[in-house]
Amino acid sequence: MAFCDAHLHLGDYADAEGSTALARGAKIVLYSASTNLPDSERNLEFARRSPDLIKAFVGVHPSEAGKGLEDKGLESLSRHATGIGEVGLDPKYSAVTEGSAQLRIFRVQLELAERLGRPVQVHSRGAEQACLDNLGSFDPPSVLLHWFEGSEVAPRAAAKGYYVSFGPAILYSKKLAGIARSYPADLILTESDAPVTYSPLGEAVSGPSLIPSVVFFLSQLLGRGFAETANIVLENSKRYLEGKKG
Repeated sequence: MAFCDAHLHLGDYADAEGSTALARGAKIVLYSASTNLPDSERNLEFARRSPDLIKAFVGVHPSEAGKGLEDKGLESLSRHATGIGEVGLDPKYSAVTEGSAQLRIFRVQLELAERLGRPVQVHSRGAEQACLDNLGSFDPPSVLLHWFEGSEVAPRAAAKGYYVSFGPAILYSKKLAGIARSYPADLILTESDAPVTYSPLGEAVSGPSLIPSVVFFLSQLLGRGFAETANIVLENSKRYLEGKKG
């Protein structure tokens, strides 16, 4: 049985090689997202070393938007990457209104994903509606809304064929469980957002090793067997990576 961690940050690990070895042993493919250009370069190197296991996403995270964007540098890196991410909007860091740095950089990266034909990973915390509004102006081959919490706009995201990914927080979040229960099964992916930890599960609990537990919980929500759910999520992950909308 194989799994996929569709969103994590290998560049944030002190020992990325150790985490990679554990994922290989557990048959978990890793889609590693970036936060800035140096991080993007690290992810590309990880993918070059383990192309069968690691898929590199390059991009500038909303938290880094205030530092600007080297458009040509990002485009050069993107041509060697599997996808664009982690991009998006988050009012926690700075303004997301018209004319803001966050919004400009988000749109630049969406245009790049569309032009190069790359799947995109979107961070939408606290700005789900705004992210969907802006995504509607572009046409990247496939979209993943990572750690999606927009229950009120979930039907709109599903209608557009956007994938959503659920991580270990679903094991204790009723809101996330509710979104997963009602979202189309063929648009659901799994993630760890590693090295993020989950205090309700234990202070140091994190990493791709939690993915099978997330799949098992999803199987209960969806009323399907564990192996069937694992296969559904894995196939969803492959379609997303191939740029196929749900």
